[in-house]
Amino acid sequence: MTDTAFSFPAIYECPLRYQAIHHPSAVAITGEENTISFTQLDQMVEQCRLYLSEKGLNAGERILFVTEDALKTVVLLFACLRSQWIFSPVNPAFPVAQREYYGKRIGASLIASGNDLPDVIDECFYESSETLNNPVSINISPDAVFDLIATSGTTGTPKAVAHSYKNHFYSAGGSISELPLNRGDTWLLSLPLFHVGGLAIIMRCVLAGATVALFQKKIPLANMLATQRISHLSLVNTQLFRLLEQGVNLHAFGVRYILLGGGVASPALVAKAREQGVNLLTTYGMTEMASQICTGEPEFVHGGVTSGRILPYRKLTLSDDNEILVSGETLAQGYFESGEVTPLIDQSGWFHTGDKGEWCGEQIKINGRIDNMMISGGENIHPEEIEQALLMLPNIVQAVVVAVEHTEFGHRPLAYVQTVDGKLNESEVKTLLTGALAKFKIPEHIRLFPDTVSNSGIKVNRKEFQRLA
Repeated sequence: MTDTAFSFPAIYECPLRYQAIHHPSAVAITGEENTISFTQLDQMVEQCRLYLSEKGLNAGERILFVTEDALKTVVLLFACLRSQWIFSPVNPAFPVAQREYYGKRIGASLIASGNDLPDVIDECFYESSETLNNPVSINISPDAVFDLIATSGTTGTPKAVAHSYKNHFYSAGGSISELPLNRGDTWLLSLPLFHVGGLAIIMRCVLAGATVALFQKKIPLANMLATQRISHLSLVNTQLFRLLEQGVNLHAFGVRYILLGGGVASPALVAKAREQGVNLLTTYGMTEMASQICTGEPEFVHGGVTSGRILPYRKLTLSDDNEILVSGETLAQGYFESGEVTPLIDQSGWFHTGDKGEWCGEQIKINGRIDNMMISGGENIHPEEIEQALLMLPNIVQAVVVAVEHTEFGHRPLAYVQTVDGKLNESEVKTLLTGALAKFKIPEHIRLFPDTVSNSGIKVNRKEFQRLA
């Protein structure tokens, strides 16, 4: 990668081995009890690769991996890269029947969990040294299928998106051009590794020689920030609200950059983070594009918030009906099923995202999913527009809008909100929305988040709210 200001390993060499050769003692991973150098991580990967090689796996075979153990997942990830096995992680929350069906669809040769790598990781950690004996670089195949990442999907069984290592390489390069990452920086792994966002954090850090801090569910996020000096965070609006509500001074704890995802942002929270000296960026991305597509400083315009400029190595345009079309070096090879990869692109080389957008100068603003749109009394309503209008109100920190059936209008919007003080005056909120939204877009009802979902997950599960409605 010669046209950027930062130095990456060559695209054809294993980035972990590169760091183990050039920066052997630098910290690759920090966990609950230990720090792991690039040398130690490299040795763990080799032990894992040798262990699995004895099972007779061939290049191109899929390993379906089911675990919440982030360290073992990272080790398996790079073992697959070096051996050309296809890394295929799945959400442990998948029901067993759905997991098995997905495994059959992708033709998995091996279904493994963290328990299937019993002592390889631990033994290697305790026996590893801080130097490699005459280490040599390891060549990889950047264009071969490297992983299969399951999309959330709109049906019961998700699609398997096939990426090459090349996709992740250019994804990381474009990201770092907008959001600097260097040796000595630490990025919190706040997203799971069966999610493309979590995988992107690993790739950025290993390519840049930065440190990954493993997320610890049992420890409050504020406590982790106070003890680990994390410089980079991936958050959503609700998480940022909770941190600031607790009085956390993010900049004093070492946080320099926050990547705010989830499609929405509250102006008040963005302002507070900026007042502390933190660089807060909004982003737009998807599994099919190996994570980020656009990133930049948020601008609150036209009743919504922008999601940044197009990053290097990506292309983005709008169709005649304002659907976002994308392509570029980060676009996945296709959807994988029954041993075949089906390309994503149309005849002109574009992938149709299903998202509506508009240009705000050089930035893109996302106006919602085409398949989320409801028709109410003959009028088209995008839930995301209402959600962003709600977030512009000072007392609201999270909002989800879903469609409910209506005898007269067919469907009407119903909003669920999370407020600063846990209280809601529905009529007052509707009055405040009057100046921001057309009358037919104001929700029929506005309710507080139920206790069962208000603290669930990193991203809001719209389907859960739709079932609730």
